[in-house]
Amino acid sequence: MTPAKSKLLAIPTIHLRLWGQIAIAVLLCGSIARGTALSASAAAGRQPAAEATKEAVLKAFLKRIDEYVALKKRLTAGVPSPRPGDRGTGKVERAGDTLASRLKGARAEAKPGDMFGEAAPYFKQIIEHDTETRGVRDAYAAMQEVPAQSPPAVNALYPEKAALATVPPLILVNLPRLPDGLEYRFMGRDLILRDRDANIIVDFVPGAVPVIKR
Repeated sequence: MTPAKSKLLAIPTIHLRLWGQIAIAVLLCGSIARGTALSASAAAGRQPAAEATKEAVLKAFLKRIDEYVALKKRLTAGVPSPRPGDRGTGKVERAGDTLASRLKGARAEAKPGDMFGEAAPYFKQIIEHDTETRGVRDAYAAMQEVPAQSPPAVNALYPEKAALATVPPLILVNLPRLPDGLEYRFMGRDLILRDRDANIIVDFVPGAVPVIKR
């Protein structure tokens, strides 16, 4: 037996096992490190993708808004435009009723979500974030003027005697900007899209306002 082979046989078996365990541990650490790096890379890649999706969804929402405005402009033809002195004469109400009737006829097949579509979750996120950051007391106070009506309906008239509670400015500034004549309003826990000239509910996001507990 050669001296080298003799030394090799002299190495205790426990040492060989220890070196084997160390080698396996090194391999596992490398694998975990690579997996962590890949996960971080994937997460970093998902964030821009999510932002791109959000931008595309909100852009599609605004495109539908533009289409509604174009439809409204066509239907307004022949409807007398109210003048400053027409308040209290009934002319403003008649003009609004005529426009509402035309819009309802043109959008007879409209259903909830036709306008907000896939953008609805983003509206909910904005409102929920505002509720969380302003505190329970302020959030509760902001909703005190909101009419507690039954669930809204597309093409329904906004209740004549219901309060027109404004959407808090801190929420409004984060929502997509609307053209003149359209506005966001709250009705119960729903966010509605209201046509101010026709006084009709164009669309709504159900349950947009989280439950506020005092």
